[in-house]
Parts: sequence; C-alpha cells; structure tokens
Amino acid sequence: MNRFVAAAMVVVGLVGAAEAKNFAVPSNDPALTMSVPDDWIIQKIDYGFSARTPNEDVVIYVEAATAKNLDAMLATNDQWMRDNGIKKVTPKQTEGNFAGLEATNFRYDTTDKNGPTRVDLMLLPGGKNRVIMFSIWGSEDERAEHRDAIDAIMGSVKSLN
Repeated sequence: MNRFVAAAMVVVGLVGAAEAKNFAVPSNDPALTMSVPDDWIIQKIDYGFSARTPNEDVVIYVEAATAKNLDAMLATNDQWMRDNGIKKVTPKQTEGNFAGLEATNFRYDTTDKNGPTRVDLMLLPGGKNRVIMFSIWGSEDERAEHRDAIDAIMGSVKSLN
C-alpha cells in the first residue's frame, strides 16, 4: 500500500510540474528561478519577461539589471507606466523579506484607463552587483480573481544566491 501512495504522489507531482513553465532570471547566470502557469501569456521584454493572465487582467514582470543599468531599467518602467495610462503617484515604500531575500517594495495605489489599479514594484538583490525587479499590475478585484495562480507564482520563487 505504501508503494501505491508513493507512486501516486510521484504522478501528482509530475502532473503539477507539467502545468507550469519554469524560468531563470536573468536567463544567463540566474539569480532566481520561478514557475508560471502554462495558460499564462509569456513575453520576452528588454530586461527579462512578462507573464499575463489568460484574460490579460494581471501582469507580472520580472527583470534583472546590473547596478550600472538600473537607472535605464527604471526609466523603461516609468515609460511603461506612461504608455499604459498609469497615473504617477508617490508610492508607499516598505521593507521586507521575499524568497529569503531582503526586499524593498514600492506600492502604487493609482488609476489606469480602466479605473483604480495597483502596481507593486519590488527590488531584490540579485548578487554579482545585480538587481531583480519584480512587478505586479492589476486591480484588487483582478488580483483576487487570480489569487491562487499569483500565490503559486510568488511561492515558486527561489533565490540562487
């Protein structure tokens, strides 16, 4: 009976693994790894990748830059906010821990073309003089609709430093 339970657990684990895409950030010499559900829309961007829910309500961006390229990455982020009609507001800054790393989070409770929205922009040390920027954009209702997937993504992040 114990062998049956063990075999069933292996099969369940393999099925779960088949339902997610794994990513390393940055892709060369990674600082962290994470998994994104297969049904999310993945796109390569200048400093990393974006992952969108199937209905494109919520977007997660994961980007990496060296300290000397951080200003350029942040300028790209500012332009992205303008391009998407996200009203610039002063963010609430908090310090905390994420995936075993010291994190600085900037929360923008703001508006976009669809109404109230929230942008969380988290800066993480990437080792080797690098910074990882982890951003989530979506309204509270949109995030609540995709809470399980977002929690799974956040829980999958593993630091390699």
